[in-house]
Amino acid sequence: MVVTTNQQNVCERKLIAAYVDGELEEDLTRILEEHLPDCASCRAELRAHRLLVCELDAALNESADIPVPADFTRRVATRATSDMSGVRTRSENRKALVICMILALTGLALIGSAAREVLFALGQKFIAISFGVISFFATTVYDTVAGLVVILRVLSRKIIGESGSLGPLLVLLAVAVFVLSRLISNYHRPGATE
Repeated sequence: MVVTTNQQNVCERKLIAAYVDGELEEDLTRILEEHLPDCASCRAELRAHRLLVCELDAALNESADIPVPADFTRRVATRATSDMSGVRTRSENRKALVICMILALTGLALIGSAAREVLFALGQKFIAISFGVISFFATTVYDTVAGLVVILRVLSRKIIGESGSLGPLLVLLAVAVFVLSRLISNYHRPGATE
């Protein structure tokens, strides 16, 4: 019974790989060597490990390079592309297309809901700026027309009433329009530039 328990302990510890590599301590090496004649599975595993090590040594020590054709990469890529043609059926392609469309629509919906607030804020800002610009130009035109009317009334009463001719009035009107246009172009509102 003690021999059976000892054999099971050696089998369970998986010492074969370390034994083949020469990494076992002396006590464990002695125990494993005493165990090997009685256990067929450990002998088979030892044989397999030794064979693997021999094959690895032979493969790694072989100095001959495998010749590769010049267009090897192109050939592999062409073969891989042409070999994939019959892998999927039409129903699988349709399912993949439907899944891609669902994912795309879901992504767009999520982006839309996240961007909605930003778009509304930008829209409100654009409308506010547009109304500000329109109101600025409307006020400018109104003030220009009102100023011209006031100037014309004053000048017409003064010049026409005293001289009775229309020529000096037109010259004065041209000068007034020129001065008014210069004043308007130099006029600066602090709120208009922000």
